[in-house]
Amino acid sequence: MGEVIAFEELVRMRRRRVALAVHARCRLILADSVAAARDGLVTASAAERPVRLARLRKLEELEEYASAFG
Repeated sequence: MGEVIAFEELVRMRRRRVALAVHARCRLILADSVAAARDGLVTASAAERPVRLARLRKLEELEEYASAFG
């Protein structure tokens, strides 16, 4: 005999699975963005460095925030 699962529970499980997949993809994108920002900082001119450094810090903070949730 199979287990009866309420429709609402099935929908909730599916939404959670989708949300986890989206969150994982977001974290990968953020990690790639941080790596690209670090590379850009190394090759930036002296005039661009403060802007690129600020961008890198913001991306790192966002990555840390996203990592706290999963």
